[in-house]
Amino acid sequence: MKLCAIELRRVRLPLVSVFRTSSGAEAVREALLVRVESDEGEGWGECVAGSDPFYSSEYVDSAWLTLERYLGPRLLGQADLAANDVSRLLGGFKGHRMAKAALEMAVLDAQLRVEGISFSRFLVGWSAMRVPE
Repeated sequence: MKLCAIELRRVRLPLVSVFRTSSGAEAVREALLVRVESDEGEGWGECVAGSDPFYSSEYVDSAWLTLERYLGPRLLGQADLAANDVSRLLGGFKGHRMAKAALEMAVLDAQLRVEGISFSRFLVGWSAMRVPE
């Protein structure tokens, strides 16, 4: 498939209870969603980075900028793109594992939707594979 567009959405979700860590407390979870649009369909991914760089050096604002300026443009327009290609295509960028994973997840979701395979069926097939000894 060929990616035509990448959309980033920031959402704020109230938590059922306050989440406390050594770096503070959160009552709202900020999340970054990635939607890819291909010539064959769409897919969604989520960046798991936190709101601030207390737990990890990666955080929502840095992931947004990295996706918008570097990672997204590298994938846009790639011919015959598959989820297995994403890691290789983004390998030249150091770090930003959460942003890369969000984009890869969105591409995988789009690919599976096109193929008519549910994510749960994909995972069952993947977990049933054997690793050669």
